[in-house]
Amino acid sequence: MLRGGGLQVFSLQSHRKRRGGVREIVKPRPLLDSVSKNLYRSLLELLPYRPPDHVHGFVRGRSTLTNARAHLGKPCVLRVDLEDFFPSISSTTLQGALDQQGCDEKAAELVVSLATVFQRLPIGLSTSPFLSNVVFLSTDYALSEYARANNLSFTRYVDDLAFSGDVNDQHFEAISEILNNSGWSINVDKTAFMRRGGRQYVTGLYVGMADRPRVPRSLRREMRRTFHLIEKFGYECYMEDFGGEAAAMFPQRLRGWARYIASIEPDLGYPLLRRIDELVPDQYVSARDLEAYYDYGEYQVIESAEDLYGSEGPDY
Repeated sequence: MLRGGGLQVFSLQSHRKRRGGVREIVKPRPLLDSVSKNLYRSLLELLPYRPPDHVHGFVRGRSTLTNARAHLGKPCVLRVDLEDFFPSISSTTLQGALDQQGCDEKAAELVVSLATVFQRLPIGLSTSPFLSNVVFLSTDYALSEYARANNLSFTRYVDDLAFSGDVNDQHFEAISEILNNSGWSINVDKTAFMRRGGRQYVTGLYVGMADRPRVPRSLRREMRRTFHLIEKFGYECYMEDFGGEAAAMFPQRLRGWARYIASIEPDLGYPLLRRIDELVPDQYVSARDLEAYYDYGEYQVIESAEDLYGSEGPDY
């Protein structure tokens, strides 16, 4: 636990990355959490920053879905991932970005002192997503201008950049130069060309078809397996004997997955939400869960998992 001014204001939690390494996340105590949320609301109102159209991360009314839509049915998608995005933003860099926004020097210094940890923008504070967008603004403009000049579609969702069209190695070299000159580092392990007919994913959604983004096939299969086991053996048995508890597959998480799927593919997700209500016993579902669930209204009635998933379809 770390202290500031005699108070315990946050703790650091280390999480292993899937591809190796450790990500440190700040968990604010109530006081810092409240200050951070209030500061975020103030910055949102007072700063002139407005996110460019291609920025979809942490922007009201935009999402992974709106981000993916820009890249549907393209011959090639280039995904460029940035290395240690939040922690790579220093106090000095943040101060400079706030100055460019017309922020008073003393006010900017106060924001920096409240929004950084060890002179870096941390993962975990409410202010970090918005401030990262503010810091990236000049790079956003440079990349957007380059994409427009080369007839490419471009979107950014936090540190996940996507370019699509007839994108090639020369484009990647130019994009890399823009990023490097702006002080950003590319995570080469998560950067890839994805060509038509292959695995084209943007912010976790399949964009290989021209009509709409789709959830990954692996998620479809996992949900199909889960509902099959619950339907056949019961929810309690699924949790105890089939790994549900290990995967933390409590009703809240099942419903969260189903809501996410419904936001992407309504004809697939809404029946899942209805199925949860049918299969999970009432004693495992809180009143708050049910209230949120019924906000979705009426759902299509299905008879079995087979009715829900149908044939396998294309491999996406």
